[in-house]
Amino acid sequence: MLSKAENERLTQVGPGTPAGELLRRYWYPIAGLAELDAEPVKSLRLLGEDLVLYRDKSGNLGLIDQACPHRRVSMEYGIPEEEGLRCPYHGWLFDHTGRCTETPAEPWNSTFKDKIHTKAYPVQTLGGLVFAYLGPAPAPQLPRYDLLVWDNCIRHIGLTMLPCNYLQAMENSLDPVHVEWLHGYYMDYVWSRKGVVNSERFSGRHKKIGFTRFEHGIIKRRVVEGNTENDDPWKVGHPIIFPQILRVGGAGGYCFQYRVPVDDTHTLHVIYNA
Repeated sequence: MLSKAENERLTQVGPGTPAGELLRRYWYPIAGLAELDAEPVKSLRLLGEDLVLYRDKSGNLGLIDQACPHRRVSMEYGIPEEEGLRCPYHGWLFDHTGRCTETPAEPWNSTFKDKIHTKAYPVQTLGGLVFAYLGPAPAPQLPRYDLLVWDNCIRHIGLTMLPCNYLQAMENSLDPVHVEWLHGYYMDYVWSRKGVVNSERFSGRHKKIGFTRFEHGIIKRRVVEGNTENDDPWKVGHPIIFPQILRVGGAGGYCFQYRVPVDDTHTLHVIYNA
């Protein structure tokens, strides 16, 4: 059983916290690229920081501080320009590096803008997702995992905000037995009350579970009734990639489940089906 202090050390993710500083060393999916087709500016919270993701008219992506450094107006209402995002209050313009490139109310020969900078973080796109890195430079390479780079598949991306910290969600990834009861037995109960037969239920009692540490995390394994250790759920297993990815799937399709730490009490769950 964790103490309160141990739990907080693991689950507090803001700037300057032990877990927060460690978690900033990784790339996180923060949006589906298609979201920016409908609305080119999106406010979000990541690792306890309030930010704005935008795509300007030239197609450049930026991730900057949500508050304009001038009068703290939210850049969520910013206007995408050819290069950068313009504050709606006084027209200050910021590029994707956080550099201020225009301060319209200043004299034409003013160099005041050169003194202005807002917080900005690198972003990259891969497989239909937008990824962000909030750690120290240089940023590591964005991992090109198989599902993200396949060119012969259809992808579906879903995003849900969970009212819990990231560690609670990741702990669930390492729990094999809940599938039998929550996704099987309980779902049968729910559907039966609606008069529906759940044809896609998880069936079979667990006969054996196991865990194998590997270079990037832990592989979860199971044998259920009707299967043996020669079947994929044991032989291949489900990799949990530190600190926030579960990979599952088989012949019917594969998916990543990303658990993105938003703040100490919220997690963005990104399900990525290929």
